[in-house]
Amino acid sequence: MKNSRCKRGADSVRVVLALLACAAMIAASCGGPYTPKKTNLPGDKLALADRLFAKGSYDEAALEYKDFLATFAGDERIDYAQFRLAESYRCAKEYALAEVEYRILINDYNYSEYVDDCYYLEALCCFKQAPRVERDQTKTYEALDRLNRFVQLYPSSSRLPEARAAIHEAHLRLGEKDFIAAKLYFSKKAYDASLIYLNKIIDLDSETIWAARSFFYRGRIRETRGERAAAVDEYRKALSIKGEYPERADSEKRLKLLEAQTG
Repeated sequence: MKNSRCKRGADSVRVVLALLACAAMIAASCGGPYTPKKTNLPGDKLALADRLFAKGSYDEAALEYKDFLATFAGDERIDYAQFRLAESYRCAKEYALAEVEYRILINDYNYSEYVDDCYYLEALCCFKQAPRVERDQTKTYEALDRLNRFVQLYPSSSRLPEARAAIHEAHLRLGEKDFIAAKLYFSKKAYDASLIYLNKIIDLDSETIWAARSFFYRGRIRETRGERAAAVDEYRKALSIKGEYPERADSEKRLKLLEAQTG
């Protein structure tokens, strides 16, 4: 019986050792955690990082660019490496890290040809961190400020169309959030509170769908207060904005009714 127990114990040890060997083989085949390669020439280091970036290995590329910055700090391509480090994080969707690295380039290498791109991309990464519309939109406001600053600083940038599109998207997000509050107050007949949000939406961007819907509800409030001429103007503004929205048909109907009543 003792020999049987010893045999079972030896078998268990062999199984454990076999499992450990398999695990080691798997780890070896996967390569384990990536570590930057040792190179003596800065050009070789950048070439390696660029190859990794080009094939989509952004985490590994980031490590190589970081190693370049630490090892070859005096190289004339230091701003390029800093920019590519930020780009590696952005492409890997590490937006908070990318935002920091773009800001480092802006602050420490303001002579660089990449600074204008960094202003835009920093704002974009900030915007990417904004939560869903029902939650706090501090990041969206922060991104919008940075996008507007980029447009002012670099009006001839090739990224201007992208920046304007991002600004419009930010307006839509902020408009939607405020519209939720405006409609809630309207449903409770708290019209003064509703108007605060409706006016805010329209002041931010009077060409969005949320602005069109806000014009409609401003018109409804004008009607309840007996301000027919003002209501007509609100409905006309709502209908002047292109696109479909739930209140468009009601805007047309109420406008025709008020115009008939006022002659």
